Amino acid sequence: MEENTPPSSPLARLKASLRDTRALIIVGLVLAVAAAGSAVYKKVVLKPELALATMRYEAQMGLMRLYDLQMEYRKGHEAYANDLEALLATAPDGAQLRDKLKASTDISTLAVIGDADRFRLEANIRDPQRTLVKIRGPLGER
Repeated sequence: MEENTPPSSPLARLKASLRDTRALIIVGLVLAVAAAGSAVYKKVVLKPELALATMRYEAQMGLMRLYDLQMEYRKGHEAYANDLEALLATAPDGAQLRDKLKASTDISTLAVIGDADRFRLEANIRDPQRTLVKIRGPLGER
């Protein structure tokens, strides 16, 4: 009679249920569905979000490079540049910087505004929200 009684401890019950073929098939199916769901989530959600985050990062780095160029421009001209062309003309990598900015920002909305004391850089990122990024400078003198 003791042979027909179910195991009393939870571990013993788990071991007994894992010997059942149906339980193993169900566990395998659940694992397959979870793996497929993870793959779909990665493709549909994570990859586009990573691309969007990379674009926003590249836009921010491009504007930070323009900030550095503004600081260098001020040293030689006693005023900050008032347009993008003046900044890119002073940069040795101006053409590459323009290409990077075109890839991540809407170049038609890129504003470089400067006078003798301060400057402002702003642009819309090429994302669905058209995120506006602004940098005002010089940062250290405020």
